[in-house]
Amino acid sequence: MIRTTLTAVALAIGSLPAPALADSTKAYCTLAWHDDSMRTIAGPCGFSQYQGNVYVDDFRYYKFAFPAAEDGKTYTRSSTAEMLSFRREGHYTLNVFWEKPARDPGGY
Repeated sequence: MIRTTLTAVALAIGSLPAPALADSTKAYCTLAWHDDSMRTIAGPCGFSQYQGNVYVDDFRYYKFAFPAAEDGKTYTRSSTAEMLSFRREGHYTLNVFWEKPARDPGGY
């Protein structure tokens, strides 16, 4: 009886869905302030996404959170194959690149 109960409990626990894990990766970020007196900064950063919520950390001592429920309200999110962009109007634009962008050969 105990063996049957333990087997049933083990099967029930094994059939539970695994908790969703965040998608995390190293990326390259640029932060452009909408105040012209502050310089744009760039460098490596950490990117993670969980249930549509985006977190950027390890970026020059800055951390950012972009809750999915706030998209279109407190920030605007846009994306291309190469990057994601988060814009807080009047404050800053944060770009997250999957690979460090190449320098423009004629621009420097």
